Amino acid sequence: MTTPLAAIVFEFGVGAGLAQAGHDFLVSPFGLAAMAAPLGITGLVAGLGYRHDRLARQIRSERAVTEQLRQAAYHDSLTGLRNRHALGEDAERILACQTGKSAPSALLLFDLDRFKYINDTMGHAAGDLVLKFLATRLQARCGAGQRIYRLGGDEFVLFWEGAPDKASISAFCEGLTHCVFQPVESDAGPIDTAGSIGIAVRDGDTSTLSELLKRADLALYHAKTRSRSNYSFFTATMDCDQRKRLEMESAMREGIANGAFHLDYQPVVKVSTLSVSGFSGRLRWTRCDEGDLAQQDFLPMAETSGLIVPLGKWMLQRALIDAAGWTEKTSVTLPVSAVQLRDPEFASSVIDALDAAGFEPGRLVLDVAPDAAPDATRGEANPVLGTLERLRDKGVKISVSEFAASIAGLSMARAFPVDRVRLDLGGIKTIAGAQRMEQMLTLFLQLASTVETPVTLTGIDTQDDLKSACAAGADEVEGTFAGTRFCPAQASEFAACVDSAIRTDPEELDLRKAG
Repeated sequence: MTTPLAAIVFEFGVGAGLAQAGHDFLVSPFGLAAMAAPLGITGLVAGLGYRHDRLARQIRSERAVTEQLRQAAYHDSLTGLRNRHALGEDAERILACQTGKSAPSALLLFDLDRFKYINDTMGHAAGDLVLKFLATRLQARCGAGQRIYRLGGDEFVLFWEGAPDKASISAFCEGLTHCVFQPVESDAGPIDTAGSIGIAVRDGDTSTLSELLKRADLALYHAKTRSRSNYSFFTATMDCDQRKRLEMESAMREGIANGAFHLDYQPVVKVSTLSVSGFSGRLRWTRCDEGDLAQQDFLPMAETSGLIVPLGKWMLQRALIDAAGWTEKTSVTLPVSAVQLRDPEFASSVIDALDAAGFEPGRLVLDVAPDAAPDATRGEANPVLGTLERLRDKGVKISVSEFAASIAGLSMARAFPVDRVRLDLGGIKTIAGAQRMEQMLTLFLQLASTVETPVTLTGIDTQDDLKSACAAGADEVEGTFAGTRFCPAQASEFAACVDSAIRTDPEELDLRKAG
């Protein structure tokens, strides 16, 4: 009995000792560390996983932001097309890889011919709509090797890698103008669009994008001088013409500031009353190196450069000062370009000038071209018509010139709020020839009478011209038949002399017996 009991007591004692030893170990630093190690490892792994997930999310977010920034840096926000920066990188890579055996690249630069007009008359929302439609249509027309970019505003570029010959490019542009430059439907109705394209093909002299853009821009300028929705290839003469044009623009700016422009006047005579009804102003530009230039030599360039706006303001102010010294019944006729009429402030500037000069509005005649409001006959909202109507409400007279091109021109005048039509005898001579000139002139005057449109027959520079005009029944004539153009003082003296002669001996000035 003693032995088993001793064994039990021994085992119990050993177990208790071991338990005490285990307890002592557990409560010791080593025991605590041993128990905490698995928990620490688990926590460490969990912490590392969380940190990895957080870093992954942060990287994904940063990559998304980077991609957004890259998208914004290389793409146009309105149309989604690649932008100028992207064009620079793409063109540099493509041009650098091209060799003498590869097909050359071509750059097509084009814009809308009436984008500012659309923005001014219909608002920027309409302009944005047109640009989006234009971008979509361009992308739909692109094929292999063709990339579309928006440079800004209404300027787009098509960069054609491995472009074919000029004939193929021309065929492509023909299709482009017919498919892309089509009316755009808007809430306000269809918006008519037209565009021009300048084309530069890479050759041995052009190795950079900037040179291609410069050449395409020159070709675009040339295309805009032609009919609507047209295109033009760059030629070497364009570069020379551009330099001359820039030199003339610079000289014109200096001339406006330095008083190099002058107004001369040619008489407008009313045949039925044998009196001077007014004078037509003609610009003259005195250049130190070239002498005097007539307005037909520089006005077209003034219009395309925008210099017609300050030049037109000067011309109006000068004419009102000059005409103030004439008899009160004489009028002054001044040419006005479509560029001036599209300026929303034009009517206000004319009215302000009349008020400042104390000039009777009915004595001012503004002469416009028939294409100044191209959409008038289609019933579209047109700021030019609004400008003309406002001026007529003030009392200013409106005449329309250059109608000798067709008989239909006289009926077209009804779309304008006009007071008079000006027919150029020289244009009629060109159409009819010497043999039939008088018959056609008579036809024009009869047609004008039928549509109740008064006519001033211009270009009456010789006694023979005057005789033909009177024989055809012209009521009012204008030209240098009385001599060279007059300075303001000479114009006043001429009108006074004619009035005096009419009172003393009207037979001497009976123009109907001229020649």
